[in-house]
Amino acid sequence: MTDTEGYRTTVLSALSDAATLTTVDTAHDVTIAEFDLAIVEQGKLPDRVVEGETTCKTPILYITSDESSVPSSVWRAITDVVSPCATTASLGARIHNTISTPRDHRQQHGLVGIDCVPEPTVSVDVTDGKRIVRHTNTAFETEFGFEPEDVTDRRLEELIVPDVSREYTADLTNRAVAGETIERVLRRDTRYGRRDYLVRMVESHHCEADLWITYTDVTNKRCREQQVKVLNRVLRHNLRNDMNIILGNVERLLSEVDDQRAAEVGEEIRRAAESLVGLGDTASTLRETWDNVDPTAIDLVQVAERVRRDVRRETPSTEIRVTTPERCWVNGDSRLVAAVSELVENAIDHTPPGTDIELEVESEGDWARISVLDDGPGLPESERAVLNGNAETPLDHGSGLGLWIVNWIVSVSGGQLAVDVDEGASTAVTISLPIADVEAK
Repeated sequence: MTDTEGYRTTVLSALSDAATLTTVDTAHDVTIAEFDLAIVEQGKLPDRVVEGETTCKTPILYITSDESSVPSSVWRAITDVVSPCATTASLGARIHNTISTPRDHRQQHGLVGIDCVPEPTVSVDVTDGKRIVRHTNTAFETEFGFEPEDVTDRRLEELIVPDVSREYTADLTNRAVAGETIERVLRRDTRYGRRDYLVRMVESHHCEADLWITYTDVTNKRCREQQVKVLNRVLRHNLRNDMNIILGNVERLLSEVDDQRAAEVGEEIRRAAESLVGLGDTASTLRETWDNVDPTAIDLVQVAERVRRDVRRETPSTEIRVTTPERCWVNGDSRLVAAVSELVENAIDHTPPGTDIELEVESEGDWARISVLDDGPGLPESERAVLNGNAETPLDHGSGLGLWIVNWIVSVSGGQLAVDVDEGASTAVTISLPIADVEAK
């Protein structure tokens, strides 16, 4: 029961040769009970079926892209849901499972909708904070290493919850039963050992169980976050402190030596030490890029003027021309100044002294652009790859850290990056961002 011809074709491809498909535009053209299976588009289920006026034992697959929008009255009438974007293979498996599994068995064990969830999911009944398993999906069984018959009607705490966490878990369970949506990172026992999961507990409104619980493995993500924190601390404090000692001693040596070659070596050491201090500062900026993302309305004109002032203070010999309208508000992150500053510094580093560098701000339609333009020899291919977000190679390691930060700041701001290089003549790096509705804000 669907108006979508493409979906009818997908259903036909998913069926075995022994099956017969009848397609209708409205539910009134056919009696559902006459068939082995009904596949019904959202909104086309007959009212008499939804309202329970007609007893329908035919399994019903309900086509919807958002199962949370399906009313509870419809959930009681259907057997399962299926996505309008389901592949032929996925739809074929869903049809086979729905026809081969009795409807009363599916409803009894809470199968409606739960097998559609890609993450490990379990439905439970709750008594005195104890969760009794009613049904698990395939992802749960695979992740935690159980067969369905091994978990049904058993306490979930005995299966996957470490002893030290059970009292806290019972408290969270009671709060979920009371209507609170619970989201916590908790450690659970799995077939692979003990791992960290983002656990979500919500009331179940469309199957015969008290709660649905889903598990998202965040172990690797948390380890990466900890590694970044440790690395940032090492680069920001240990490295800087040691490099400052080296720089101080180099200054003392340079003030006392008369040998020209020794002075040249000392200068090389100083430049290398200053470069490492700069790397630590850049790594600190990298960490801040992901902490406290702050989407807000930003005036690109103020960004350009701020960058020009900073360059004039830090590199007085470099002149930045700015071409802007009076105002240009965009949706972005407050660290856009850091991104544009990095692009300007990169242009200064890669062009001969006295090269013209320009900041240009303009808008068109729903987007605004801020561009860094220079008349230098062009951006190296490796650095273009960084700005385009391509994977970093071992040869590029560390050389484009600042440009990666530009890429990430623009990404979290919802923007786009473009690089236009005229070999040996000019480079233009452009950040495009959505226009902000300042009045509406």
